[in-house]
Amino acid sequence: MEKMHKALAYQKQGEIEKAQRLYKQVLKKVPSNPDANHLLGVCYRQLGFPKRALEFIQKAIKLADDRAPFYANLARTMSDLPGTTPESTLAVTQKALSLDPTIIEAQNLQAVALSKLERLEEAEEILQRLIGRHPEHPDAYRNYGILLRNNGDYDKAAVFFFKCTQLDPANPENYIQRARARHEANQLKENDAELRKALELFPDNGDLHHELARNLFKQSRTFEGLPHAEFAVKQDPTNHHKLVTLGVHHNSLGTLSQAIEAYKAAQAVAPEPLPVVDWNLSLAYLGIGELASGWDLHRARFLDTNTNTLCRKFDKPEWNGESLSGKSIMLWPDQGLGDALRGGTMIPDLLETGAHVIVELVPKAQKAFAYSFPEIEVRTAAFDQVTKMAEHHDYHYHCALADLGKFYRRSHDDFAKAKFPAFSFDAKTAREYLHRLNGDKEKPIVGIGWRSKNLTENRARYYLSAPEISPILEFDDVIYVNLQYLSIERERAYLAQKYNFRHLDDVDLFDDIHAAAALTACCDLVISANTSVADIAGSYGIPCWRFGPPEAIIMLGKSYIPWDPLTKHVPISEEEPAVAIVPRLKDALNTWLETFSPDERNARLGL
Repeated sequence: MEKMHKALAYQKQGEIEKAQRLYKQVLKKVPSNPDANHLLGVCYRQLGFPKRALEFIQKAIKLADDRAPFYANLARTMSDLPGTTPESTLAVTQKALSLDPTIIEAQNLQAVALSKLERLEEAEEILQRLIGRHPEHPDAYRNYGILLRNNGDYDKAAVFFFKCTQLDPANPENYIQRARARHEANQLKENDAELRKALELFPDNGDLHHELARNLFKQSRTFEGLPHAEFAVKQDPTNHHKLVTLGVHHNSLGTLSQAIEAYKAAQAVAPEPLPVVDWNLSLAYLGIGELASGWDLHRARFLDTNTNTLCRKFDKPEWNGESLSGKSIMLWPDQGLGDALRGGTMIPDLLETGAHVIVELVPKAQKAFAYSFPEIEVRTAAFDQVTKMAEHHDYHYHCALADLGKFYRRSHDDFAKAKFPAFSFDAKTAREYLHRLNGDKEKPIVGIGWRSKNLTENRARYYLSAPEISPILEFDDVIYVNLQYLSIERERAYLAQKYNFRHLDDVDLFDDIHAAAALTACCDLVISANTSVADIAGSYGIPCWRFGPPEAIIMLGKSYIPWDPLTKHVPISEEEPAVAIVPRLKDALNTWLETFSPDERNARLGL
């Protein structure tokens, strides 16, 4: 009896190995002691050996099947074992509660099991009752926070996890769970500060380093996040989640060989195939110029639930290179306008097969495609908004526009042989625009774009404001044309007041790509952030300087953009603010003006 008391004291103090030795000594003398079997099992679970724990706790239950704590700890041990179903955990907790309805641990685990079974109202009721009766019990707050987070209520979840850190400040899991809720709620700055404080308490906790890496990545502060991602993997080299996080950091920083190494390591240790790994591998292979390998994995984006990719459903087969002679094929975009335009450059290749080509697009792009490719049929995308099932069925095959690369851009030679530019603008309209801009055949005309409409933190840091880009407009003999879609009057007034800046009110630069292309064609040069302004210039063969983060995915292992060979990419490193690019652009523009000739533009417009 004395050894049992001493062992239990050790266990409460966290000296688990000492307690374990004493329980074993007790069991050598009295192997049928149910309490010693039970508590030895708990020791094994606390030390991270749930299978061994299960043996002793189950033995304790055989010796004394009326002890509620035995069943509560059995449920907790089962929950540590992979493959345990929530139904079986729920059954064990119900047995525990039938013996003692007040046992806190069993109520907590019952709520967790119900939550996993999507019986959320029941789970929430249990946890609310627990918190009301035991307001100082951290597990109830943590489990309620997890329930809220899984249900998409991230802000509220963060509040409950914060309470956990107050009640149980020595448990790093509380800080980790709070960080995950903050991450999903896009409370990135708050998350930064809290994670750094948590790392002061637990500097060697790899999970906290992993969460900080994820948080910094989401803010496009990858160069800061990389050491934390590396630390997390070093501590836990068989965790596929951490390996993927390390890989995406290397992807973003352009260290693509290291990204591929991390993704392959993740594949090797993952319990099942991971679409997120194949998708990121696809991007990395394309980024280093291994185009065939990249395109062959590219469809994995439709299986990765974390992407923003539109995954439509069809009752017709996906095209996989079969003969299209006498057949029809429907093309559709699954991402943004830039991807649609790049995919559209492969339509001439597809038309050579003799196929009847249908393209379903958002209205803003339809006229641009129809004018450039008069042989095709263009219409509005039609599909059920919930199931994503297509509403039209008048074709033999379908194919996402981007996936044409698997067949027509498997090598850099394919780009060299491709028609460029593939898209055609309306030259008559472009000449009219030129006349309205008071342009002539001799003065240089430079189109300007400085931001996207998407101003989330990770994107906005690579954009400029109108005042920030204005030094580029200081050359007196240049006509500057507004190509910035959804620009506001205050921005335009600022630039027009100080510089030779022109804006055509009746040209819809956002919802009419055909008109935007005609205005863009008036320019000798376009200077733009990495938005559709640059995508339009590149697709129509207008020289462009495109500034923004590294873009290995569209540069395909080259120092230029193979899709748009007249586009020059001007990278902004993560270590510098976006405005640091302005003096470089201004110096480059000054050099460009020294040898400027309008001949290319005038020939393009038929002047």
